[in-house]
Amino acid sequence: MEPLEDWRSPKFEEELGRLDRGGVSFEFLRRNDDYRAHYKAAIDESSSDARAVAAAREGLTRRWGIMFPC
Repeated sequence: MEPLEDWRSPKFEEELGRLDRGGVSFEFLRRNDDYRAHYKAAIDESSSDARAVAAAREGLTRRWGIMFPC
């Protein structure tokens, strides 16, 4: 996951203005400490094993209501 930028910076405001609804939603979600911890745990638990990756995505999808394009 990318490092967080200061949402008050002019650069961030300009970038946020170009996002669609999903992009704006993700920008706010990725700043949630609980989401960041769950995402990190999911990545750490899943290796290159396809089943583990699918299970990690499923857990994130169920808890946070997000989808991952494949």
